[in-house]
Amino acid sequence: MRQTADSRQQTAGKAWWLLAMLIALPLYADDGAAILAKVDAARNPLNSFAVDVSLTSISGKSTESSKFRVYGKGSDRSVVEFVAPATEKGKYLLMLRDAMWIYMPSTSRPIRISPLQRLMGQASNGDVARTNFAVDYSATNVASESDAWVLDLVAKDTSIAYARIRLWVDKKTSEPSRADFYVVSGKLIKRALYAEHGQRVEIEDLLRPGNRTVMQYANLAAHDNPEKMFTKDSLGKW
Repeated sequence: MRQTADSRQQTAGKAWWLLAMLIALPLYADDGAAILAKVDAARNPLNSFAVDVSLTSISGKSTESSKFRVYGKGSDRSVVEFVAPATEKGKYLLMLRDAMWIYMPSTSRPIRISPLQRLMGQASNGDVARTNFAVDYSATNVASESDAWVLDLVAKDTSIAYARIRLWVDKKTSEPSRADFYVVSGKLIKRALYAEHGQRVEIEDLLRPGNRTVMQYANLAAHDNPEKMFTKDSLGKW
């Protein structure tokens, strides 16, 4: 039986409506995990590496700067060496998954600390020590904007520095462009804006407007970091 023109138009209309609904649906968590893996690969494609990190904290007319050398292995082990100012030399941070210790020459052994604790300005210990999102977070929802994916990330356990992150990811490059950080109470405490292919990160303190910290990465290179580097007993001894 031949379709009438009206019935063909109705069928076509239904098809377009269904297609529009499918496009509008959010991606599933598996898609979020794949996007997050690409983000981490774009930020750091090396398994064993070293990178220089400088922090500049700006509060009104006051400016403070520090420099660090970060050694990483895999996705969840890192050591942060304090390079400058000279008064901080000899200090080290060790991060294993979500646990962190600091070693200071004045103490006999490393001290357990929180990754959420401020290192300088708006940058926490975890901000400098960790370069991977997927280690600590699961993507629970993915939305689409014109040129970016927007991921809702939830911490895998309660000891992680930020309970939730909303992350904007460039669709073409898989590089992050913005991240909003929330604590357990649900309060939005800071925002990170990424530039220069992720090599420059500006962190805004949303609790104290006007305070910000610029984190600059440089000289990322493959580095043969031995396993013993990532133990508490080796901090300050290599």
